[in-house]
Amino acid sequence: MKKTRLVLLIVVALLGITVPLYAQEAGLTLEGLATKVEAMVELIASMSDRMASYEDRLEALEATATPTVTSTPSPTPLPSPTPPPTPTPTATSASPTVSISRVMNVRAGPGTNYPVLGQASPGDQYPISGKNPAGGWWQIIFGGQYAWVYSPLVTATYPELVQVAPVIPTPPATPVPTATPIPPTPVPPPPVAQPPSDPCAGIGGDGCKFRLRNTDLRNNGGGELKLYVGFVHEGRGDEIQGIGGNYYVELHKDGVHVAAVNNSTRGGNSTHRGPQGDKYNYLKTVPLSQVPGANVAGNYRVFVRDGNGERDSQNFNFSVSGGNGEVWLIFAQNN
Repeated sequence: MKKTRLVLLIVVALLGITVPLYAQEAGLTLEGLATKVEAMVELIASMSDRMASYEDRLEALEATATPTVTSTPSPTPLPSPTPPPTPTPTATSASPTVSISRVMNVRAGPGTNYPVLGQASPGDQYPISGKNPAGGWWQIIFGGQYAWVYSPLVTATYPELVQVAPVIPTPPATPVPTATPIPPTPVPPPPVAQPPSDPCAGIGGDGCKFRLRNTDLRNNGGGELKLYVGFVHEGRGDEIQGIGGNYYVELHKDGVHVAAVNNSTRGGNSTHRGPQGDKYNYLKTVPLSQVPGANVAGNYRVFVRDGNGERDSQNFNFSVSGGNGEVWLIFAQNN
């Protein structure tokens, strides 16, 4: 309000100065001037009312525009988060290796069926580049190439860092063995019954004085068994014995007695020329019908008997094959 009044006073003073001047210059009468003054007064009054209204509004605005300042307590600062501990890095410079403690084969793959690439010696060390899925073989760098060693026979460092090798050689194909023909099993001849170990033991007298010295076989086609025997006295220049005597032989084939060769045929007065000369004074021809098995081939046993039918030699064995049915034998006296 004080400001409004001051403004009105200033306006009235100005009017008091300017109105007379204005009236003089304009040539107005007192009546016209009064009309102008009334109009100006009304205008000033209206302006005064408006200014008063504006002042009231300004005071109201000033009263509400000043906020009541309420002190807000400062927020409690949150504790700084504790940074997590920095993990200690695992040493990446560690390289898995194997140490060799014995001479061993180094192979092209994880198995004994792979070819051998070379040998490792005690004290050698090689980098490990992988392992097989089962973990029983280490893949190493050997001579600039991948190779494999059997893990139980070596010492490995940092085995936990080893991964399965990305490429594992394919096992070599197992060769199919060629069937080896099995030769037919030969059928052994039937066993020959053997006499006592010393059939001459306990004979007494001059005992078994003959031994079989020569056995010669000749091929006669095998149509019969033809037996030539010579009895000689070796100490007397192969003097023929049994000329007119009673010596004869007993013959067995494959364990069966050849019945046709018996005491009915003895050393005669004549001799026959054979492989050992004119020394054979005994001849016996046996047809196949009287030969066991009807075949001259087989295993034979022969011995000498004297005129009394007593054994005069040990057993002697020989074999006949094919058509060698002509048999020449020389029995020599021991002294």
